[in-house]
Amino acid sequence: MAKNAGYFVILAKIITMKKKAALKACIALLLLISSHSYLHAQKAQADSVINNNIDKQKLRRNKPLEEQLGYTQAIRTGNTIYVSGTTAIGFIQDQVTEIMTNIKNDLSKYGATMQNVVKQTIYTTDIDSLMMNKIILKSFYNGDYPTSSIVEVKRLLLPQFKVQIEVTAVLPKEQ
Repeated sequence: MAKNAGYFVILAKIITMKKKAALKACIALLLLISSHSYLHAQKAQADSVINNNIDKQKLRRNKPLEEQLGYTQAIRTGNTIYVSGTTAIGFIQDQVTEIMTNIKNDLSKYGATMQNVVKQTIYTTDIDSLMMNKIILKSFYNGDYPTSSIVEVKRLLLPQFKVQIEVTAVLPKEQ
């Protein structure tokens, strides 16, 4: 419900914009909606790529968007997993919950859990609201917290994004 409300808020803002800005916002909204639908319709797939003698297992959740923006959702090389900045829409508490759930699911594709996370970086446009929701963040780690940086930024990729989280996880050597 909160996700759909987010779309309506964006549409209401678009209506008040000038033509050129409204067109850009409509395109961004269409990309967001299609990527969000695609994310839930598709299972993530891992591709193994050897580049410059580095074995990279790439996890793709939204291949068209990833190719358009030039990134990979997650990469495992050796026993280290890097998960790209992950975003969601809705109220900030909904964004935090969905982001952390998506990160948890991405890690599980490589056999990792949130307890394998050694570093998290959080970017937010509203640090005060984020701090009020820190209990949600903490609940995903069950007391085994990684190192962490929280950075307040002016804006993320789309205006409705309030939080973006990226993590690095390490698997035991035998995996």
